[in-house]
Amino acid sequence: MDCQLLTHDQVFDVCVRKCFNSGRLRAIPAHYNGLVNKRWLIRGLMEKAVNFHSQGQAVFTNFSLPYEGAPCVIMSHGLEGSKDSTKWKLLATRLYDAGLASLRFNYCGCGQGTERSQGNFEDTTLSSRIQDFKAALEFVEGMAVNRSRLGVIGSSLGGTVAIASGDKRIRAMVTLATPYCFKRPPEEQLKLYQDTEFFSLPSGRKIKTEFLRELWRHDAGRDVGKVDCPLLIIHGSADEDVPVEDARNLYEKAKEPKMLKIIRGGNHGFDDPAHLKQVISLACDWLRRYL
Repeated sequence: MDCQLLTHDQVFDVCVRKCFNSGRLRAIPAHYNGLVNKRWLIRGLMEKAVNFHSQGQAVFTNFSLPYEGAPCVIMSHGLEGSKDSTKWKLLATRLYDAGLASLRFNYCGCGQGTERSQGNFEDTTLSSRIQDFKAALEFVEGMAVNRSRLGVIGSSLGGTVAIASGDKRIRAMVTLATPYCFKRPPEEQLKLYQDTEFFSLPSGRKIKTEFLRELWRHDAGRDVGKVDCPLLIIHGSADEDVPVEDARNLYEKAKEPKMLKIIRGGNHGFDDPAHLKQVISLACDWLRRYL
């Protein structure tokens, strides 16, 4: 019998057409030329859109599994973020390439269009986010992953949630631009918050004042000191929202093994592609090392 060696392009074409013929792909894109487009399309076929429930609400997610029994990383976005930003999609791809499963999800009330998780954004509190986070952990425990090798990447408030959850199922953690403290306003302003149910974020979105009150009671130094897993803290030196000193304070209070990486010139969202590339490389290397 003659054997024929197939090129990467030929293998890709076979995979795409099989998915098309089976109904998994409604149409074969006319623009899937080039390695980058092909890699993204392959990842899209590997990633499943699934949902779970938290607080009685449907939470929309994307789950990627390179192989059964793989370690899994939960992605925890910030206050007004979502699972569908470029950062999380790139991280999911890199984690997959490294042999790590991932779950990116929208917290209740977050996301856009059909990917928006149920619930009201204005009802957000630290406690409600922790509840969603723990529900995500329970969800992945029911998937075909290694339940003893779970990790998390948390961005901004998403890092606060991961730290404050105190969940011992987490075996490795990465925080990005995560606050150490939430300063109480002057007494005059504090009285205004006590007399109103909502306040406006800089974006114009409204959120209940209980969100602020809970953050003011939050003791990040105490909570990060209780984290028992390896912790990588990444922060931008030019973060316009969270002072870089917050990262140093978190690092000082954290247990070993730990690492602090300051991205020179990086802003809060690591919007510069070069900065984001550093962040993704650091995070993936840390999680691959400890999971």
